[in-house]
Amino acid sequence: MRLRFGLGFQRTDLEAYGFTAGRDPAEARRYLGYEWYLRHVRPVLNARESRTLTENKWVFYRLAAGWGLPVPRTLGLFDPVFGATWDGERPLRSVDDVLTELAARRPATVVLKPAGGQQGKRVVVLEDVDHATGRARTRAGTPTTVEATVRSLDPRPMRGHAGYVVQEGVPAHPALHRLAPWTTNTGRVMTLVDAGGAPRVHAVAARLGRRGNETDNWAQGGVGVFVDLRDGALGEGVLKAERGRRITAHPDTGEEFTGTALPFWQETLQTCLRGARLFPGLHSLGWDVVLSPQGPVVLEANADWDLQFVQWFSEGLLADAELSSDLVELGVRFPSGSPVRELPGLLVRRAAAVARARLP
Repeated sequence: MRLRFGLGFQRTDLEAYGFTAGRDPAEARRYLGYEWYLRHVRPVLNARESRTLTENKWVFYRLAAGWGLPVPRTLGLFDPVFGATWDGERPLRSVDDVLTELAARRPATVVLKPAGGQQGKRVVVLEDVDHATGRARTRAGTPTTVEATVRSLDPRPMRGHAGYVVQEGVPAHPALHRLAPWTTNTGRVMTLVDAGGAPRVHAVAARLGRRGNETDNWAQGGVGVFVDLRDGALGEGVLKAERGRRITAHPDTGEEFTGTALPFWQETLQTCLRGARLFPGLHSLGWDVVLSPQGPVVLEANADWDLQFVQWFSEGLLADAELSSDLVELGVRFPSGSPVRELPGLLVRRAAAVARARLP
């Protein structure tokens, strides 16, 4: 059941931020509920008509590469109607087309991701690809062949965007590969372009994948990690799948990550700040960046970013007075219980009590 009140919280918000487990309800005033974000924030910050620029990954990679942003080596779009190689010279509309292109380009790791994908769903990663025999294994460790994998792809569009982007995998920097060697581990960098056109980074967190997973997605079991915006140092980790259990070492490798400094930190921030200026109509983006041995590589930018993920690894979206001011100037309307509109938090306390009573 959705709870609509004051700050726009849903029940999952109250659980995520600890307000059903005894946390002081007064602190809820620093957080924005997903219901409010969905109805009153996202439509103001990111025009619906502009979201295709990032939400269709094929479109995003074409634009980002054209502007000189570092993106993965992309072979093309596999689609039965509009499929084409990156240079547009050859079709990529059939399984045989894909196999021919892969045999010519010979990537050691192949990534197949839906053009409209979200939260790592339906992403397939093939590693140790033997182009002579076609044998490979999935990132989860299952033996397969390239042909069988391509034939098994779900052809249905996701979020209205058809096709699969075919890419070469990006190798991880040794510092991150040591912590979690199974997936491409990413940083999530949140940028906002203010009413005057100036970009700023207002939040950042990292994700580390788990053994047996194809991606590092937090909702799919990955480890979310605090990151110090000043120097890129990792803090505590959080397991969403285990009711927010906090950890300082990876649960599969046992490697301590707290205190580890992310490499290429300033280069990562500058890459995202530069990119934030380039997508008209999209003031607020969540950038997923992988740190390779050569520097940051942008995997995607998200116009519909995960509010809970951002707020879990901060003091709350509304705790940042400068950010709140920027949002007001952009036309965002805040709920009555937020620090921006100093009204009593009684409603927060009542809703938290209701949520606690409804827990199984």
